[in-house]
Amino acid sequence: MPGLVIPNLATSAQPLSADEAALCERVAGRLHADLGRLVGQLPLPAQSGSGMARHLDVVRNTTQRVVHALRDASPGVHTLVKMPGVKGLEQLLDAMGKAGLDAGDIELAQVAVRQFDQLIETLAGSHAKLIGRITSADSGQTTTSLAAPEARRALFESAVGVTGRRAEVSISLYAFRRSARDPDMIQRAIASGLLQTTVMPGGMPVVIRVGDTIEWDDPDKRSMKLLDDSTPHGRTPEALLRAFTTHPLPTVSSQGTADNMVQVIDPTELDGPQTLDVITAARSDHPYVDPRTGRLNLDEVWSLVNCPCRRLLFDVYLHRDIERLVRPRVEALMWYPNLSSPGGQKWITRFPAQPRLELLGEGIGNARAASHARHPELTRTLFDRVGWNPREFVGFRCEVEYPIWRAGYCMTFDLVASDGAE
Repeated sequence: MPGLVIPNLATSAQPLSADEAALCERVAGRLHADLGRLVGQLPLPAQSGSGMARHLDVVRNTTQRVVHALRDASPGVHTLVKMPGVKGLEQLLDAMGKAGLDAGDIELAQVAVRQFDQLIETLAGSHAKLIGRITSADSGQTTTSLAAPEARRALFESAVGVTGRRAEVSISLYAFRRSARDPDMIQRAIASGLLQTTVMPGGMPVVIRVGDTIEWDDPDKRSMKLLDDSTPHGRTPEALLRAFTTHPLPTVSSQGTADNMVQVIDPTELDGPQTLDVITAARSDHPYVDPRTGRLNLDEVWSLVNCPCRRLLFDVYLHRDIERLVRPRVEALMWYPNLSSPGGQKWITRFPAQPRLELLGEGIGNARAASHARHPELTRTLFDRVGWNPREFVGFRCEVEYPIWRAGYCMTFDLVASDGAE
């Protein structure tokens, strides 16, 4: 980036500890969110580095570094390397206030800058020294003690005692493509369920959520169907993928609206603990583009850990025509009942120690999973039932041992930005 200067310091500084790195990530997430909201209020020509400098009469290096940092899809410790120093950020916010940007949003960003200043003072004494610690060769090579595997396992065991439920594996398997009949619509197929899930007498019921998170002004046009094209309401044995569900089949009832549909699994008997496998499937259509924003409607796909489980297996397949438009990432968030974060700011609810995203590649040849021997068969069955050619899709996977109970694992698909802006 022409004119952009980021200090290139020797890596002899003391590297950050894992917990210090986690603190940096938290501050970076808030700075990224608050500054991004303000930059989004500027006229489009003023959202590039040079355009912002001219519009606000601010030093160009400051605005370029902010723009560079805001391009991080998942802000982390290295976002702080790209950011300008505290003084530059304060000057930028002062100029934004004079330009008439929202005063409340500026106040929030000022708090984030003060936290950045405190972080610098606590960990290094100067921004340059903090950059040195971040870029030290050993930084980030250890795992934070927060949300460590042993802590997640303890939470799993405690949650089993609280809920009276457990599962060996929670499965969320999605596929998305643009409708061949109506290019203004995007189609979703989903198979979800629990393997070796145990229901104890008096424990909480088995619930699988299959609703979507798309907001649509015309709910009457929202279409959610089971794979036999029936509407999910009341007792719905058709929701089960029988070949992957324990026999005798449990009773399934579908409840709620298309955007908040849940399937309740009732065991065949209630006189003692029951262990069963249950997989349900559904399909739905929704607009390809959000009419309010003009952006691709497929932005977030969730797998919710309602039941304490030992392993999460979360796969998303995108048709190649969609996959080439987006850049995927995954994060673990504390979710609200309506799948929202306060003010849409995910940094508030993001857990430490984020999961990894694995590229499965084209087709379903890499669908095998150690935690589910029949996963390739399940994946093939879903594609066969909806009549889609799996060779036209690209797969992504998030697999977690002892996923955080009551967390939402969110796979996000950010539109690939053009690199033309400064």
